Amino acid sequence: MKISLEKANNADLTDVARIYAEEFSKKPYNESWTRIEIVKKIEFFNEFYDLWTVKFDNLIVGFVAINVNFMHPGDVAFLEEIAITEIYQNRGIGTKVIKDLLKIYKKKGFKKLMAIANLKSKAYKLYKKIGILRSDKNIIIEKEIK
Repeated sequence: MKISLEKANNADLTDVARIYAEEFSKKPYNESWTRIEIVKKIEFFNEFYDLWTVKFDNLIVGFVAINVNFMHPGDVAFLEEIAITEIYQNRGIGTKVIKDLLKIYKKKGFKKLMAIANLKSKAYKLYKKIGILRSDKNIIIEKEIK
């Protein structure tokens, strides 16, 4: 079992878009995406973020999008999105990926890894397990626009 994290290239974008649409259409997110919308989003990630593929024995089974320009560029690596295909979840892949990301961005000089997590998501459980906890300083605020 070889798990690797690799920078995405243009040939990977179709797989990343498919995984994004499949995994974020499920609970607790319940997002619906058209093909055009998801392609635009993944192309945006590829152009402006660090977009990584997660591979299991050379098969793309997930991805991670990191915004390196969040808040103070070079200070905060913002984990915008992470998804692992459902059949590859609960195998330690996400844990390894997050630990590898922490090493990569520490080596690049970043001081923090931040993310937004749905409290009912599997990602939140993963973050807690690794020791990525709720911030004492920051919260997310929102208001529904009607």
